[in-house]
Amino acid sequence: MKYIVLVLLILQSLCAYASDLLSPDAFTAHYVKVIEAQYPDIKVTIKEPLALSIAYPDGGTMNSFLDNAYIEYQKDPDNIDTVIVAYASGLDQTRELESAEFTLAEVMPVIKDINYIEQVGEMLKEADADNGLVYEPLNEELFVVYVFDTPTSIRFMTQSDLVELGVEQSSLREAALTNLQNVLQHVQLEGDPASLSMLVADGMYEASMLLFDGIWSKQQFPVKGDIVVYVPARDVVLITGSEDMVSLATIQEILFDKQGFAHPISNSGFVFKSGKWEHF
Repeated sequence: MKYIVLVLLILQSLCAYASDLLSPDAFTAHYVKVIEAQYPDIKVTIKEPLALSIAYPDGGTMNSFLDNAYIEYQKDPDNIDTVIVAYASGLDQTRELESAEFTLAEVMPVIKDINYIEQVGEMLKEADADNGLVYEPLNEELFVVYVFDTPTSIRFMTQSDLVELGVEQSSLREAALTNLQNVLQHVQLEGDPASLSMLVADGMYEASMLLFDGIWSKQQFPVKGDIVVYVPARDVVLITGSEDMVSLATIQEILFDKQGFAHPISNSGFVFKSGKWEHF
């Protein structure tokens, strides 16, 4: 029981911390004010929280994603203006990313839900109807989206990027997981792996750990019944058992406050069976 309380307190503190921060929507709106002041000639359209479409006077357009800026803001909320100015000042550099050349070493996998796939996919297709996201399904709700992760920003991989890399999409998963493994050097498990636990890593790629098949075994998580995993947000991975009614009830309490999480994914539970993640 003490482990359940421990995990619950950790998550409650995360939600409380998030509630003191600007929401992704509010941060995005504030970010837009800053860049419009710095670049009065551009036209900025908010497509969704942390996702912008920018039109330049010369007719050029760019999609800008504010994930990294929001992460930095969460680390230092008292200096929001400093964080935003720093990232907004790199807008020209971000535009250059649209035509930059990348390698497989910069490809990372992120987990998104179907709504995100549809929304961002439409943004990219508005610029180029034949140049959509590079992604693959885990199931009918969760998808693996491939991105280029750089020190200053994240850019979604597009179909034209795949051509330029000269690789088949079927080979991306292995390369991306190798890169992810190199990044996630300090993964911790909070709580009781036999009851209710939570994976803690870098604050960005926790949900992507669903892709490491070898993790999800009863040797690692000796829970009651099947291993059930919840990913309410990209940095929150909860693990319990299908027959652990107390822990399942605790998770439902946590999910009820899902609005407190930045970068939400899904309220569903998932079970790993026959090499696939199925709905619990």
